Amino acid sequence: MRIGWKTSVTVIAAFALGIAGGATYAKTVKPEYTLAPAGSAKFAALDPKSPGGLQMSVLSGDPKTGPVAFLLKLPKGPAPIHWHTSDYYAWTVEGKTKHWLPGKEAEAKENGPGTFWFQPGGATGPHGDECLSDSCTIYILMPAKFDVTIVDAKAPPAKK
Repeated sequence: MRIGWKTSVTVIAAFALGIAGGATYAKTVKPEYTLAPAGSAKFAALDPKSPGGLQMSVLSGDPKTGPVAFLLKLPKGPAPIHWHTSDYYAWTVEGKTKHWLPGKEAEAKENGPGTFWFQPGGATGPHGDECLSDSCTIYILMPAKFDVTIVDAKAPPAKK
């Protein structure tokens, strides 16, 4: 039996659509059930050369691809103005934090545990953060991958 070129093209197209459909399905599959009991988070330095700096504990997902939910532990002091590719949702768990947009440093208020904010991602969403206590823990949910782009490492922190 001889198969014509139209049949071959149809089979190849169906196969390609099957792969594409499978890839789309794979991206929309819900994550596995996750439970992280209080006190069980394992933190690791974001920069191994700076073990006393920012630390992350991934609770769910993959920071390299997203979505990802994690705890971020910050040492006392300001972070440089920066932005992330992904939007993110944040909630202060421990400590006193400040979060501000460039040019609005003077409006930044002290935020205790329970404070929530949403930060749009992309280069048009730069912001600053500061931990005012000895350390701060923030819960963050990013629908896409976790990354950081520093805008200006010498930008002034919010006025106290």
